[in-house]
Amino acid sequence: MSVTVSIDRGVARVALARPEVRNALNDDVMRRIAETLDGLEGDSSVRAVVITGEGKAFSAGADLEYMRKIAVGGPEANRNDAMAMGALFHRIAEFERPVVGRINGPAIGGGVGLMAACDIVVAAQDAFFQFSEVRLGLVPAVISPFCIRRIGASTARRLFLTGERIDAATAERLGLVDRCVPSANLDEAVAGVLSDLLQGAPGALAEAKKLVAAVSNLPPRDVLSYTAECIARLRAGDEAQEGMRAFLEKRPASWARRES
Repeated sequence: MSVTVSIDRGVARVALARPEVRNALNDDVMRRIAETLDGLEGDSSVRAVVITGEGKAFSAGADLEYMRKIAVGGPEANRNDAMAMGALFHRIAEFERPVVGRINGPAIGGGVGLMAACDIVVAAQDAFFQFSEVRLGLVPAVISPFCIRRIGASTARRLFLTGERIDAATAERLGLVDRCVPSANLDEAVAGVLSDLLQGAPGALAEAKKLVAAVSNLPPRDVLSYTAECIARLRAGDEAQEGMRAFLEKRPASWARRES
């Protein structure tokens, strides 16, 4: 299997499982991740997803042998493949539950895009990151929206042009990853993030993701009405009523109690 999936206490672990090629992305891997997310989104018991890699690497990016075959397969096949890869990153970013990237090793090219599409990224200190596309005569096209959102246009321009390798501490400083920790502490750090996430109401977590996307893209004149309507709608909902009652009664909310 090119992708493995396990679910434990409301958390789904999705792992790229091609360690012999450093978890390189091909059509099979991308299809399996997308299908997995479709299935998980229909499972209300799943509260969060962790994406990681088996072996020593997170992902070396696009499988070059596969890319070479696609490149000579004609314009339509070439474009369809690029669309499928881009759609996968959008699928991750728009997934209804929080997605945590557990970056166990190097992420290169498309592997950085896979990571950047996650909501929260925790990386091992010995991981490194590289936009190597220009050295192959390519550009980081379909991953660019997610990477630029994290590091900004000026830093993206430099890293896209130089193809230089950056370490995890630098990636954390730039915002490409949210936290880097010693490899031995990676699982503990991810567990801490998940513990925080599972205190949030499931519906509110989904709405929070939509809020960031909307406010980041709406014209300024539309932000006030959108945000006011959002909070007014949620305040009257069952989750908010339960959350406020739980706070006043000094007890865990029902969703937090189920996951404790």
